Amino acid sequence: MNYRVLVFIFSLFSMISLGMIWHTKNLQENVVKSSGLHNAKLYTDVISEFRTLYSSEVVPVAREAGLKISHDYIDKHAIPLPATLSILLGNRIGASTSGAKVALYSPYPFPDREESGGLSDNFRQEAWAFFVDNPNQAYYRFYFDNGQNLLRYAVADKMRASCIQCHNNHQESPKTDWQEGDVRGVLDVAIPLDQVVAESSDDLTFTMWIYAVLMVLGIVGIISMLLKHQADAERLEWAVKQRTVELEKERSKAIAANQAKNYFISKMGHELRTPMNAVLGFSRLLQMEEEKGYCDDIVNAGEHLLELINDVLDLARIEAGQVNVKMVPVSLDKLINETLALFSSEGAGDSAGLRPSIRPYLSSQIEVSADYTRLKQVMVNLVSNALKYNRPDGFVDVVVSEKPVAIESNDARDNRIRVSVIDSGRGLSAQQIEKLFQPFERVGAESTGIEGVGIGLAICKQLVDAMGGEIGVDSAEGSGSTFWLELNILSHEDSEINA
Repeated sequence: MNYRVLVFIFSLFSMISLGMIWHTKNLQENVVKSSGLHNAKLYTDVISEFRTLYSSEVVPVAREAGLKISHDYIDKHAIPLPATLSILLGNRIGASTSGAKVALYSPYPFPDREESGGLSDNFRQEAWAFFVDNPNQAYYRFYFDNGQNLLRYAVADKMRASCIQCHNNHQESPKTDWQEGDVRGVLDVAIPLDQVVAESSDDLTFTMWIYAVLMVLGIVGIISMLLKHQADAERLEWAVKQRTVELEKERSKAIAANQAKNYFISKMGHELRTPMNAVLGFSRLLQMEEEKGYCDDIVNAGEHLLELINDVLDLARIEAGQVNVKMVPVSLDKLINETLALFSSEGAGDSAGLRPSIRPYLSSQIEVSADYTRLKQVMVNLVSNALKYNRPDGFVDVVVSEKPVAIESNDARDNRIRVSVIDSGRGLSAQQIEKLFQPFERVGAESTGIEGVGIGLAICKQLVDAMGGEIGVDSAEGSGSTFWLELNILSHEDSEINA
């Protein structure tokens, strides 16, 4: 296992886990703040509504009943001022639930509240300055004081219509020109957040443990997968190496066998050709004197054997890449006429068991790029097969297509002309066509008694491919065959260059 890969995976998972923990911690802080702000708003809303209700519903009734409204109400047949009762109620609620404390203050406190009701600290001063310009918004700060997390939340205390007369006419009022809607003070709620922080910290700790476990499990899982992948890769690499060694051995054996085959064919070809030439030579001498019939058989058999040897040597040289084609301008008119001339004698027709009617070939000035000798060898083989495998009174046509065949290529010279050798023989099936150009495949002709070993068409295909052309066959059983080859047409520019 690559050490750097493990370090990278561990670092990646660690960074992701730390990022998730940091994000969760931020969420915790936001939850604590949101919870505190929500509770503080509830406090201020409740106390403000209570004070409004007390001022409008209780105080007027008490005053008509002759009760005094005072902050010093205990044991004096009086009821507390709305501000006094609001502070008392807020502190009682806080003592029984969250520990919140409520305060009411302003820059204009009554004389008995100068110590507790004025702007005695920075928060009170900041809140008052804020409400002067923003009476409809809340002002708050989060503090950490004496080991305790606190939220100070304040809203503007506006003058109500039910309170104006009292404040403007009270003998101890420090300000007597109040109007409805004026900011007369600040309602301040201080809420401890330690309980919420503790609860969320427990949740955060639990979440962190979950993240840590997931990180460890993820790293272990990925490392296990990588180790398995590495083991599989090593097994596959070993198998590939073993197979490569085996294939190399087989390839070496095949090369050696092919070289031995080529050497054997070449050696035996030379060894067979020498005595065969002697046999043919002496047979021809005897043929001119006596026993002409036996000598003809010897000559024919020898010539057939020599032709077979030459074909085998040709095929061996082509497969070994030892045959080079010399591409020159070739006149189709000249080449086809020379080919047909070889089969125009009466003997050629008799040897095939028929008298072929070769239709006239129309003269053409078309030139193709090919090896003259090899192209003639191909044409001779195709026409010879058309004669040999024909039927009595059949025909053989040699046809040149009137229009070039367009071949998709970036080379403008890849315009081809098609030469077709058409016979009226027994035709070929689709299965026979698939094997037709393979060496030593006679596709059923071995049962006809016609001489041959199935090498000629394999040689033709190799030669046509080497000349940049294409060879094929169109046939069906019982309807004859059309063997065709396509060759690159030589352009006028090429003709001038070769000239």
